[in-house]
Amino acid sequence: MKSLAIFGLAFGVSAATLAQEVPDYGTAHVTYVQIPGGAFVAQNSNSVLAVLNNGLSGQALRVVGGSGIQYFTAPVQVPSGALLKSLRLDECDNSGIGNVAATLVVADALGNVQTTSATMTSDGSGCDSMTTDLTGLALTVDNNAKHYYVVASLTNAGAPLVGLAGVVVGYQLQVSPAPGAATFGDVPASHPFFQFVEALAASGITGGCGNGNYCPDNPVTRGQMAVFLAKALGLQFE
Repeated sequence: MKSLAIFGLAFGVSAATLAQEVPDYGTAHVTYVQIPGGAFVAQNSNSVLAVLNNGLSGQALRVVGGSGIQYFTAPVQVPSGALLKSLRLDECDNSGIGNVAATLVVADALGNVQTTSATMTSDGSGCDSMTTDLTGLALTVDNNAKHYYVVASLTNAGAPLVGLAGVVVGYQLQVSPAPGAATFGDVPASHPFFQFVEALAASGITGGCGNGNYCPDNPVTRGQMAVFLAKALGLQFE
């Protein structure tokens, strides 16, 4: 058991728990992106005095200044096409009330709010993390038409200190849905690799093997592999 102390409060994090949070990558797993407390920007006049730490050594928490509820926002940077899976709030709050909250907000290109997640609120018992499941919202990221951000609120509790360590967004990469009509004559809609071949074609990674075909059973040379990888990853030499 590893013990951490923040705001003078000790809490334990087991090695097993840490191991469970090691991320995997790709379409079969959930990937995580963190938004630290320092990335949150004050949104109301009460919060202009907000600072990143409370003057104590070894802390990196967004804490509140002034009085009343103070609001902060931070953008969510996730690839287009990804499915949002979870939102985790990391906070310290020993007020006994519950003075830290966070919500995921999705707005259209003009800022009109379309979707919000359930609000997570601290229980005021110390330093903790809590997670809300976003899967039910079926949020596939569209960075061209929508904006994604987290709204956090902190209430100045006086002597009992309240702080936002950050949030962690979980997302899962997806392969594009297959179109209604096949691009290549030898990879019809019934082909087991149809969706994946169509995704390569739509992304400009492959143009097939000629004569309107893809040649799905042909071997791939090292040269062709270089083209696939360079185009898929957008590799550059400078």
